[in-house]
Amino acid sequence: MHSNEESVKSLKCKKPNPVLYRILMVVMKLLKYKQYGVEITRKVDPNKYKGKPVIVVSNHASRCDYLFVGFAMGGRPINFIAAQNEFLRDHLAFILRLMHVIPKKNFVPDLQTIRFSSKIIKQNGCVCLFPEGMNSISGAQQPVAIGTGKFLKHYGVPVLQVKIKGGFLTNPKFCLDERYGKICVELDELFTPEQLSQMSEEEIETKLNEANYHNDYEWNKAARNKYDCHGHPAHNLHQLLYRCPKCGTEFHMKGEGYEIKCLACGNGATLDDTYDFKPLPGSEVPADPVRWFEDERRFVRKQVEDESFTLREHVTLGAIPDDRYMKDMKNCETVGEGMLTLDRRGLSFDGTRDNKEYHVFIASKNLPTVGMNLDVSFFYTYASGEFLQFTPDGETTVKWLQCIEEVHRVNGGKWQNFPFFDYEI
Repeated sequence: MHSNEESVKSLKCKKPNPVLYRILMVVMKLLKYKQYGVEITRKVDPNKYKGKPVIVVSNHASRCDYLFVGFAMGGRPINFIAAQNEFLRDHLAFILRLMHVIPKKNFVPDLQTIRFSSKIIKQNGCVCLFPEGMNSISGAQQPVAIGTGKFLKHYGVPVLQVKIKGGFLTNPKFCLDERYGKICVELDELFTPEQLSQMSEEEIETKLNEANYHNDYEWNKAARNKYDCHGHPAHNLHQLLYRCPKCGTEFHMKGEGYEIKCLACGNGATLDDTYDFKPLPGSEVPADPVRWFEDERRFVRKQVEDESFTLREHVTLGAIPDDRYMKDMKNCETVGEGMLTLDRRGLSFDGTRDNKEYHVFIASKNLPTVGMNLDVSFFYTYASGEFLQFTPDGETTVKWLQCIEEVHRVNGGKWQNFPFFDYEI
């Protein structure tokens, strides 16, 4: 019996069967197109690229973006790039292999991803990547992952962009509800082969970052689309907006129903079914949750600039067994517990695994960010090629994410923030 690692390495990646792919897309369109309120705008005809190699890039707004990209591309078979750990979950393993999805270990170099992508491109196929590496956490985008410019320039084929608007509002990171409303999807050409040949990797990433960025909350202030939030649009919103902008208290915010409020000072805001964000009487809040999230990052940046910075918390350790897939939609199995510590050197875990002492250290230069593929109750990374998941005791994962990213950045790591992001508070 092959181990999980061997089973992924032995995948025979090829273009999806066109008949099977189109049948699947027809079924998904019947089930989801009207329900999500999808509206497609094509500024370029995908048939123009028929029979030619092409790469599609898209902002990663939600857990269902593969559908919106598929709809925008008019049924052309696509080899999506997806997180490798998803291949080891029993409810996804079969369909990912059937559709010849390309596995990728998130935020670490993965030669197999390059090998599979090259194979598809040589077959005049279509490869789709979400260059941020995971779906949006705040309602807006993160900078593209390290090496994206190099990836696009290496292949030198036409690059199409799908821009998804409203995706986060239907599938917010802080709540696993599907909140049907309106999704606007735009398809356009972002780079021609000639443009890629004339641009540097850095110039490609700069243009991609500018084109990819989108704030769903800001967009819907004008669009005024209503979403079925099941009577609780603010449910668990405090997992993202953990710091009170008025009194500065952390982890005393509470989001429930139509309101998020600081339990220490009463400062807060209301959120309705259009995600309109309004301060409570006498309250001080940013214009929308994305800007609140960005202010938290600014405060974190000031903290991690101190050489003595330390963040420490008790966590549960999770890993994926090598001899079986995960069942019941789980991401991994609990294998231990201990203390997780982040300082200016990097991230370290000291505790137990399978009832034995276990220690891990990842230097900050090798840890630009961490993954949160479902919600914000846990995060994961790779250490020596192995998937490890950490679940803090408190609702603190977003602060861990921001601190890990900003430690990487202040130490001169390669994955820096958008050039247009202002860290001044």
